[in-house]
Amino acid sequence: MRYLSAYLSLVILISLASFSVTAHHNGGVYFDLSVELQHENVTVVDYQLFNPHGRLIYLVTDDGGNEVEWSAELASANNLRRSGIGNEVFHPGDKLKLVAGAPGLTEPNFMRLSRVEFPNGDVAIFSGGGAGFRRAGE
Repeated sequence: MRYLSAYLSLVILISLASFSVTAHHNGGVYFDLSVELQHENVTVVDYQLFNPHGRLIYLVTDDGGNEVEWSAELASANNLRRSGIGNEVFHPGDKLKLVAGAPGLTEPNFMRLSRVEFPNGDVAIFSGGGAGFRRAGE
């Protein structure tokens, strides 16, 4: 009986832990995945490539002409590097043609980054099976 009780406690504990992990990795909990938000002509403030999620911090001009800071969540540093997106991709002051992603549900000025277009035509894709860096004309 004692072993059965310990076994059941272990099963319950593992089950509860798996729900937490599933919720964390379900983007729909934090982002509106049915919408693609697009910001044009942005300026990179910071690029933080670390685990568990990197960040791209950038400025965009709103309809009133004010610069507004946004934060875009990225995949893990490990996943990005495997996709060919490393530390050298963004630098403070870089101008980007387009930043696109799913808007956050719980925080203002926050998104899950899906892609970035550079002025030279290069594209960095941050989600899905096609994640990676594409040079213009390739």
